[in-house]
Amino acid sequence: MKDNHSWPINQKLPQTREAVPAKNTLSSYLPIRTKTNDFNMDVVVGSVLRSLLRKKIENYDYATFEEDCRAMFADKAVKDEFWQVLKEMYFDERDIFTVSPEFLLFHAQKSVIQTDARFAKLFTNLLQNEQIKPLDPSLTFIESEMLSTLRSKMKGEAADTVREQPYLPFISSAFREDLRFLASRPKYLLAEFEKFLSFYAFTYTAQLSLSIGGWRACAEPKAKPLYFIMDHERAGQERPHIKNDGYGAFSDASKKLFPMLSMLELLQTEEDGKKNSSPKRPLWQIARDIEASALQDAVKTKLENFATAFRSQRELRTEFFETDTALDWLGNIMQLAIDQFEVGERLNINKKYVAEVEKYLANHFVQSRGRAGRVMVLNQDYVILLTNIIIGERDKLRFHELLSAFKQRGIFVDKQTEQELVKFYERIGNVERMSDSGDAVYVRKTIR
Repeated sequence: MKDNHSWPINQKLPQTREAVPAKNTLSSYLPIRTKTNDFNMDVVVGSVLRSLLRKKIENYDYATFEEDCRAMFADKAVKDEFWQVLKEMYFDERDIFTVSPEFLLFHAQKSVIQTDARFAKLFTNLLQNEQIKPLDPSLTFIESEMLSTLRSKMKGEAADTVREQPYLPFISSAFREDLRFLASRPKYLLAEFEKFLSFYAFTYTAQLSLSIGGWRACAEPKAKPLYFIMDHERAGQERPHIKNDGYGAFSDASKKLFPMLSMLELLQTEEDGKKNSSPKRPLWQIARDIEASALQDAVKTKLENFATAFRSQRELRTEFFETDTALDWLGNIMQLAIDQFEVGERLNINKKYVAEVEKYLANHFVQSRGRAGRVMVLNQDYVILLTNIIIGERDKLRFHELLSAFKQRGIFVDKQTEQELVKFYERIGNVERMSDSGDAVYVRKTIR
């Protein structure tokens, strides 16, 4: 049966100790593994652009492109001395990559993509087949001719297969909205794309950590409070939001990621997420499908048998909540997922995983502040980027509306940081204060 609402879990969910896999595997919803996470961001950026544009360059290397440009200019009677100037300006140090985002497709060729495709998949899944029109940067005549040469070698590409339903639809929606704005300004996209992807990789991971345990609601997650300060602020212990809903909350919640996501793999069929099959589903969706299923008794029995087999295979002492409901047995299973990583070598594996998450996804957003410990921070570059993409096509936005949009992207600030933000905006000259009331403070973007 393929109808998730009638049969919401893996039909072949192991029912005996011998059938339970001895190892935990994770292939969806997060790109981090316990090793090999040093991604090449050039490849990631190129891969995301390839998905957005539905264009690719294959079997066409950079050296051949340079030679084609030389031949093209020779046909236009450009003297060799001038070509040497162009070569030095655009090709020797690959400065051509700063002209238009489309040149970055060189980084997304199959001969280049390796483990970096895993990280790119995080963003292409957030895109959910979003497509943008061909980028139209403001170029000189010479640059336009070089871009035309490249475009003559591009080929169309079918949309990516959506292999995962969004775990956090609110993050996916904001990501697509913000990317559409960036794509309308190709030069700004080029300058900020890596930073933009870095931010969304982090906020997605942080919000996933905070949301994953709320699956019993059987509903789409909403943004969970995670409080930041600006990177120049002092972080005193007297600020309860920073202390209780800051780094500590993220760090504790991230310990659930590998245990629960790897268990999520077992709850779905081996085919789910593969080409021409049903996309992988988040845990809250599986819970909702279980709740809506007309086969409650059969699903409950299968989950109970799996829980018993898994506990035996892992030699756990977890006490089950004895129940007649399928959702409660799913709860027993998720408790097993967590308990198996509380002892022995699996405890060390999960510690390693959490450390890798912080090292590769959160390092730009965490700082140590002496007695205050670690805190979540936003530096000025990220503040300006977020401000610009949130204001978008508008001329300005009320400060409190801007803060609401920050929250929709997983960024919460307390009253003290609100004041610091206003001071920062005033220093860079993009604040318009109609009165002393916070409602009358407007923020303008820093780009046209």
